[in-house]
Amino acid sequence: MISPKMTRRSVLGALGIGTLAATAAGCSSDSGGTGGGGGGEGALFVVGATVTATNQFAKNFNRYGGGDTAPGLDLVYEPLFRLSSKDGGQLLPMLAESAEHSEDGTEVTYHLRKGVTWSDGEPFTSKDVLFTLGSIYGTPNPEPAEDEFVWLASPIETPDDHTVTVKYNDDQRQQEVNLALYYPIVPAHVYQDGDQLEFPQDIMDDPIGTGPATLESFDTQLITYAMREDYWGGTSEVGQVQFVPSGQAGNIETQISQGEVDFAEGGAPGVVNGFIGMAETNEYAWIADGASEGIIFMTARPESPMADDDVRQAFRAAVDYTAVMEASGIGYTIPNAAGVDPVLNESLQQPEFNEPMALDAEAAKAAFEKSGWSVNAAGNLEKDGTEHPLSLQIQNDNATFMVTMPIVVSNWEEHLGVKVAFDPKPKDVMDTILATGEFDLVATGLGYPGSPWSNYTMYDQPILPIEEETTNGNWGRWDWGEEAAEKMQILVSTLNTPETQEQITEGVQGVQQAFLEQAPHAPVQGGGTGVMYSQKNWNGFPDPADVDYFPRVNGMGNMTQLLMAITPTT
Repeated sequence: MISPKMTRRSVLGALGIGTLAATAAGCSSDSGGTGGGGGGEGALFVVGATVTATNQFAKNFNRYGGGDTAPGLDLVYEPLFRLSSKDGGQLLPMLAESAEHSEDGTEVTYHLRKGVTWSDGEPFTSKDVLFTLGSIYGTPNPEPAEDEFVWLASPIETPDDHTVTVKYNDDQRQQEVNLALYYPIVPAHVYQDGDQLEFPQDIMDDPIGTGPATLESFDTQLITYAMREDYWGGTSEVGQVQFVPSGQAGNIETQISQGEVDFAEGGAPGVVNGFIGMAETNEYAWIADGASEGIIFMTARPESPMADDDVRQAFRAAVDYTAVMEASGIGYTIPNAAGVDPVLNESLQQPEFNEPMALDAEAAKAAFEKSGWSVNAAGNLEKDGTEHPLSLQIQNDNATFMVTMPIVVSNWEEHLGVKVAFDPKPKDVMDTILATGEFDLVATGLGYPGSPWSNYTMYDQPILPIEEETTNGNWGRWDWGEEAAEKMQILVSTLNTPETQEQITEGVQGVQQAFLEQAPHAPVQGGGTGVMYSQKNWNGFPDPADVDYFPRVNGMGNMTQLLMAITPTT
């Protein structure tokens, strides 16, 4: 059962190279134009946001309609739960206070928060959840065909205004994570047509939500939201939130430095030093989300040196991860050996996983010597008279990889004597390489953000024979073994709540141990986003270590919590 306790600040999430902690920024000056809030009732907070290819905001407020949507929708619509920024992404209540699952995971009963109103004053009830989830899941069928996927075993039940029961055909406990990440509740009284459970296909141009803000005005270059005084989660000292196009990296950095924009996600290579030095009030932090990128080793081709555990251990240990991170200029966090941010799962994992990856040249040489492979005069690997040249393939439009992966290649030559070709490819070629497994080493995504289940779910898939193309994300076709598979089933069948910490810990530790011992990849770069902000107009930006959310623009619940924390600079 999910605990009804909801906190905005708790011992969660020491993330990023810097912090969002406030320092004395002095008195704000004239911001000019639409820029920079600060001071007084109805104070303005300005956010730089990405736009479409036409350099205009999309006039689309339908989260379920497909295509680009207008920024700021996470301030309007809210999910049943949100994900914590620590403890492996615990589920924290929002519109639902708790959820009770059956032992087999096929049934869940939600107990909804009382006293919540939509922004038009109507009460939030179980009918809204029925409409939203029913529209997502479609028509129930307790006996689907063998090749047919059907979510619901029976119609969703609403015994009263604050209770909802959903019955699935299969164990869907982890669906709570997806609902928290991607699926907010929308008002049935506004959008439902009779008894029909189907989202409208229009742009929902007058969005009505339970969140802290309402749409005040829309323009393709400027969107304004007004903060609600009757929001169930409390009030903010922010009166209005405006979204302006962030434009090019240098442009948004200048706008923030001048106090015209207060906050934005992103940051081009070099942002750590360049942007910070542009103004005393500028700050930058990396907000890790649990995903990672790095180098996948091909474990399934017997002829590849990467099929050898010792070679993989050697290549993983021979990288100077700190030097690579510093060269990127974006200050990302370095993952641990299991490929997740060291802090996100800190309360769950063994102590050795609380540290990021680091160079261990002696261990690399020892593992390589144990493998029985040697390096010939050309710098290629050789064994039993067979030479095996290596190349590292990456997608050539990945700006960070284009800077960092040549350093990785040079590390392998420096510490192992192996010359690995650096081989960038266009996206369509890379897609084919990944699907067919025609590689020894490839740089790409290693895991997904969110909970431990989502971090490792790409490895919990059927492993196809090497001659068949795969689309499941386990590009190196690594088989982690029966023991790790059993531990993964704990993560699949257990929600991450305060009540299930012992179970989740057992699952996390078993899965991570397999990554440590078998080295299926070299995790180089932590997933997440950089945030650039100014303390010229606003103070109180939280230290991520002190809060239970990700202090960033995107992600449901995150910006709401941020707006509750900041205060105008005086």
